Amino acid sequence: MENARAPRETDPVLSYLICATPRSGSTLLCDALGRTGIAGRPAEHFEVLLETGRSRQPRDYFQRSNDPAVWALLDDPEFQDVLGEYGGRYAERGAWYDPAWRPPDFPELVSRAYERGTTPNGVLGTKIMWAYFRDFVRLARRTSGRWDVPPCDVPGSVLPNLQRFVWIRRRDTTRQAVSLWKALQTQQWRRDSDDDMDSKGLRFSFPAVDHLKRRIDEHNVAWQDFFVGCGVEPLKVVYEDLVADHEGTMFRLLGGIGVEVPEGFAVQAPGMKRQADELSEEWVNLYSEQKFAAAGKG
Repeated sequence: MENARAPRETDPVLSYLICATPRSGSTLLCDALGRTGIAGRPAEHFEVLLETGRSRQPRDYFQRSNDPAVWALLDDPEFQDVLGEYGGRYAERGAWYDPAWRPPDFPELVSRAYERGTTPNGVLGTKIMWAYFRDFVRLARRTSGRWDVPPCDVPGSVLPNLQRFVWIRRRDTTRQAVSLWKALQTQQWRRDSDDDMDSKGLRFSFPAVDHLKRRIDEHNVAWQDFFVGCGVEPLKVVYEDLVADHEGTMFRLLGGIGVEVPEGFAVQAPGMKRQADELSEEWVNLYSEQKFAAAGKG
């Protein structure tokens, strides 16, 4: 497959792709790798849906559910300030009816990723969620005009000298789902200080957390199937292990990616704070209790 853009002298010489799901610790990981100064500046450079040209909105996290409880959640006026109304030009007319609609400018996304995600030593780091990966593949194929290229070959056609896939997960996907449901309500996706997060007015919803947990688990399986199907052995990072052994995990990743570490190099302390709080624990317990009760009725 041809590259999505013409190569330039300033293009990166080595790259890696972080594969993630929302609230898996990927932002913490990206921040830590960026702070090294030698491992690129990974971020979600391809956070765009083909049909809308923008990132997922809160309501998008709940689409295509077969659960009537989720349908009720989407229709509940109490949550419309979080999830938003039905509507927008795509819901009203469909992208295929809008003559002004154009697909996202993929070469521009790639150029921006190269520019923003590369450190002076030529290492490029970037990140993608499974929810965006299909459209990443479709946009790359559309740009090259070759729709028959296997998904396995697409990342390497876009990212120069792609060395490794880095797969970050959480062991506890219930806490991950709770964290995601809180973030969708607060729109606070990272924490850089010890200031208390504003939890006032946040609302627990069992259908919301249960749906998000199911999707997270499904997307982890999808990443696993992708790696197995492509014959790829990713560098695996578990969020809980990253928190417990930040320095050791970082050195393992730098070596696994193939980044040359200067003599005397030291890993910086994490620059982000843990977002879980007493409310998170309360919601985890509420979810577990209601899940257990529902299983007993089944």
